Amino acid sequence: MRLPPRRNRRPVGRIYLTTGVSVASVGLVALAGAEAGDGGALKPWWIALSIIMSVVGAAVPGYEQIRKERLRKEAEQAAIEAAVEMRVTMNDALDPIVRQLGRIATATTRQERGNLREATVPMILDSAAHLIDAERVRACWFRFVPGKPRKLEPVQYAGRADEPVTVFEEGTVEGDSVFAMIRHNQSVVALDVETDPPPGWHGSAQHGYRSFIAVPVVAGERAFGMLTVDAIDVAGVTEAEVPFVRLLAGLLADALAYGAPDEGLLRIGR
Repeated sequence: MRLPPRRNRRPVGRIYLTTGVSVASVGLVALAGAEAGDGGALKPWWIALSIIMSVVGAAVPGYEQIRKERLRKEAEQAAIEAAVEMRVTMNDALDPIVRQLGRIATATTRQERGNLREATVPMILDSAAHLIDAERVRACWFRFVPGKPRKLEPVQYAGRADEPVTVFEEGTVEGDSVFAMIRHNQSVVALDVETDPPPGWHGSAQHGYRSFIAVPVVAGERAFGMLTVDAIDVAGVTEAEVPFVRLLAGLLADALAYGAPDEGLLRIGR
């Protein structure tokens, strides 16, 4: 999630006004001095005008300083308000997920716990797809499927309407790269998969995403799969969003870990 950039544009017209007044003041004082130096008497209106222009020339820079300070305070206030709004939005999105984890932890039957776990997945995917500030974001959940070869299959997604179809299979270049990322509990960020894809990854011409983040869904030493977030724009998602995506992946892992069997799961570091 990113705050809108602060723009600090200096109004050119005001700079010209300050400079013009200062130059005019200096010029009038010089003309008055030259006239007096030639033996002519200083006319009262020359004196008055010189004094007025000198005062104005001194006052305008002070006004500019006051105006700049006011603009700075307004920008700071806008940034504070944006940060508060972001925190409120985050709380509104994450609070239901945290409450859902509490329901999973206190469920009394295996069936109830399983239903609650499944209901948590779309909640987390929706948060990932709608809280990241980019055009047409999509969040995807790839579940680990044990066997020979082991696989990561797309199970659910939210956001952009393009359904994920890629299956990452161990023993392939793409699959080995993803499994290595999960085993080492790392993350992958690509700002443009067409021009600079990460090793072992490739873009998707069919779905048209240009940037993506991939993080493992891990609880302790157990890995359940992978959470990805992609966008159609170059640098639509960046390294700045990784902590937030990791947070959501951790919440998803916590939900899946309740009552999940240990057999057949991918282990971190192995």
